[in-house]
Parts: sequence; C-alpha cells; structure tokens
Amino acid sequence: MSIPLTRRFFLKAAGVSLALPSLEAFADKSATEQRLRMVAVGIPFGFDPINFIPTTAGKDYTATKQLKYLDHLRNDYSIISGLSHPNTGAGNHKAEAVMLTGAPYPNYSYNLKNTISVDQAFATHFRGKTRIESLVLGGSISYTSNGVAIPAIKDATKVYEMLFTESSDKQKKEKIARIKRGQSMLDLVTEQTKKMNKRISTDDRVKVDQYFTALRDVERQLEMSLEWVDKPKPKKIGKAPKAIPGKDNHQQKLGLLFDMAHLALTTDSTRSITIRTYGHRHDLSHHGKEKTKRGEFIKMNGELLQETAKFLGKMKSTQDGKESLLDQTMFVLTSNLRDGNTHWTSDLPVILAGGGFNHGQHLNFNPQYLESLKAEIQAEIQAKKDGKKVRNVSKAPIQMGVNQQPLCNLYTSMLQRAGIETDKFSTATGTLNGLSWKS
Repeated sequence: MSIPLTRRFFLKAAGVSLALPSLEAFADKSATEQRLRMVAVGIPFGFDPINFIPTTAGKDYTATKQLKYLDHLRNDYSIISGLSHPNTGAGNHKAEAVMLTGAPYPNYSYNLKNTISVDQAFATHFRGKTRIESLVLGGSISYTSNGVAIPAIKDATKVYEMLFTESSDKQKKEKIARIKRGQSMLDLVTEQTKKMNKRISTDDRVKVDQYFTALRDVERQLEMSLEWVDKPKPKKIGKAPKAIPGKDNHQQKLGLLFDMAHLALTTDSTRSITIRTYGHRHDLSHHGKEKTKRGEFIKMNGELLQETAKFLGKMKSTQDGKESLLDQTMFVLTSNLRDGNTHWTSDLPVILAGGGFNHGQHLNFNPQYLESLKAEIQAEIQAKKDGKKVRNVSKAPIQMGVNQQPLCNLYTSMLQRAGIETDKFSTATGTLNGLSWKS
C-alpha cells in the first residue's frame, strides 16, 4: 500500500509531539505549487432563512430565490447549513466577535477572552510572502493570537494607495525609523520582563511566556516590514476609486471593497482578506415578519449576494497560471446569526466557494432545521391564502446533536487545505464531513 509522505503522517506514526523541521520531502506539493488565498466575509445580521437555505440537501438541491444570484456559479460554491459555534449564547449581536474565532462566549455579560481568528491563523503561516500580511476591510472581525481586534480599513481609496502608491524616499526613511524604534522598544520590554521573570510565581510565569510569544510575533512582523520597504510596488491597475459619501449606499461601498480585494489578490499583495459588510438599519433585523421591513431586509440580503456573485465571477475569469484566481482562493461567507429576526446563533448560514474544493452541493448538518423551514414555508403560504398576517412559527433552535458539526470544523478543513499542520482549529472536533478538495 502506498502511504503519502506527509509531515502529518510522520508525526502521528512516531507518536511524538516534537515538531519536525520543514524538509523538502515533507512539503505538500498541492499547497506549495499554488499561491492559495483566503477571503472571509462576515455579515452581522444573518439571512432570511426560507429565502436563502434550500430545504433539500445534496447536489440536486433546488436553489432558493436569493441563491439564484449565484446560480451561474453553482459548481464553484457549496451552501452549508446546520453549523454552529458550541458554547455560544443566543439572542445577541455580540456573537459577531467570535464569528471567525469560535471562542466560547456563553454569557454576554462578562468580558470575552477571544482567540485568534481563522484568517489570521492562515495569514501568519504565510508571513513574509507578501507585502501586506492581511487586509481587514469594512469592519473588524479579525483577531490576533492574543484576541485583540485588528483595526479595519473602511476607505477603498486608502486600500488602493496601499497597493500601488510608492512611498517617497523621505517616507521610506521615516518608516524604517519607526520600525527600528519598535524593535528597540521590544528589546527594552524583553529585557525588563526577563528580570521580572525571576521573581514571579509559576502560574504568572506561564502568562509571561505567552506574552513573550506575542512579543516574538510582533518582532517577526517588524522584520518582515523592513524587508519590504525598498521593494517596488506593482504597477497601477485602473484608477483610484472615489469615496462614496454618506451612511447609505451599502451595496456600492461593498462593491468597492470587493474590487480592492480582487486587485490585492491579483497583484499578490496579500493572501488573506476579511470583509465585514457595511451597516444597516438595525430595526430591519428585528422585523418580526412585518411585510415592509422584512421586504427591505430581504432586499438588503439580495444586494449582498449580487456583489458576492460579481466578485466570484471576476475571480473566476482572472487567470493565475494554469488555474483561475477563484480556484486558488478559499472564499467563505458566514454570519454570527442564523437570521437577524430571531437572533439565534445556531444553524449559521455559510457559503464556501473556490479554493479547489469539490462544490455544487448543499451540505446540511441539521435535518430537523430543514424540516422546520418546510413547515415555516407552508405556514406562510397558508397565511397568505387566509389573508392573515405572517407570524413567526419556527420552534426554538435545535441544540447541537450528533449529526451537527461546529463551524470550526470547516475552518479546520480550510487551514488543512492550505497545507497548515493542525488537527483542529478552536472548538473544532476535526474536519468537516462531506467536504473534499480536488486531487
């Protein structure tokens, strides 16, 4: 029997925890020959389930009204339902903080100790490969290894300048000076902490070791920044976008961010991007099935999916070597809420596209959820026939059972697809059942 020569196999076979060096023989050729990217899109208000989630699973599912926007890309994406973050409280927008981390957050009254988000676990693995380690756009759903939120860039014009505008000699010198000042500060803090380390308890020493790990992480970032200062940026593509004023025009603003994401990936300026979609009228996600508000909420969902379809289509038509940019980009869109109306944090909506995965299917991990959607659809049809107001009829969310999986199982599969050595990410129990990638 032929056994694949992978570093993962040797670690398990040897039964040891020693990390082996990155030998050429152990390299994952499928990952190293590609410049695999990750784009994570987070929406803070969920979807209208019966207009978004198909009531049948498998490859022969019938696309819902809103998935029709993506129908021409059916074989390039998968719709996934019935996933949740275990130990996350229900009924609160604060769950947005753990959308990409999966950190336990059962009680929203205490301060969350967050963990690293999946995009940053991906980005740090490829540190130094690109000028920009990761782009966080729109709003922050990205967190460092210490659980600190990474500031987001909202202005598409600023992103364009980061990608293409060369710094003057004076600006380069100032940047080098800032980096060296940062390195000096790290040296000072490290020296002082080492002296303190001799006088503290064993428990505190563990915390200090974690702090040192964070310091070394910052140090590596500074070193990589220094290496990129004098490297020329790519030639400009198109013109700098003009800022869209005001609090509205969310669809156009999201479209600009998707355009910037496409440019960043095309020029290999970064391989990790997160986009938190723009705000909305908060009352729309508490519509109570009132016709007008719900209609506006569904319209907002549709605009989001229209821009998503444009972005994925553009990625598919962009060649990068022998494959399209979409084939080399793992795109995931999800939310912290099942739907904005109920605010339930179970049965989270997920779209996974590209990345070399086998697509064209609806993976469902909670059959009872699909049955409840069917009942809800029938109740709405009957209410309209009877001329009555449509009401909430779905039962309380089913707790995660043996047939359901954590959302972090998907994140684990994505990290492994990128060649990152991990058995599970955050609250995962393993990889996602039914999800495979092309050989």
